[in-house]
Amino acid sequence: MKKGFTLIELMVVVVIIGILLAILLPRITRIMDRARERTTAKNLRSLKLTVDLYCEEGDGSYNYPDTSLEFKGILEEKIPKGIPNAVIRVGAVAPSNNNCYVAGSVTDIPVGGGQGGGWVFITEGVNRGEIYINSTDLDTDKKYYTTYSCR
Repeated sequence: MKKGFTLIELMVVVVIIGILLAILLPRITRIMDRARERTTAKNLRSLKLTVDLYCEEGDGSYNYPDTSLEFKGILEEKIPKGIPNAVIRVGAVAPSNNNCYVAGSVTDIPVGGGQGGGWVFITEGVNRGEIYINSTDLDTDKKYYTTYSCR
């Protein structure tokens, strides 16, 4: 009667565990990325609601912020827990942070050059009053982050 395992048996177990990890790790990463994207989409809608409630005038018009400082000031004042992070897929252009920018249109969203991450408020055109994610990278569904709706 022998006690313990042989070296061969231990190596077989280690190889099987390694194969299982190799199969599961990419799927787990993808699931985590999708969870990040859902959280960011939820944060986007919350930011839009916050800005709309703060900027709505008595006659139904909106007095939206014109500068990044005004935009960030509204969010800092009205969100007691602080501005949420724009968390996107691992490896995407924009790092996770909560910077606030103001741009004239969607094509003016500042990506790169040290300005990655965060939220962009649009001040002109058909997208006036919309908030976008500051990254033109693709999400896990191969859609651009700048196409995320804040509704």
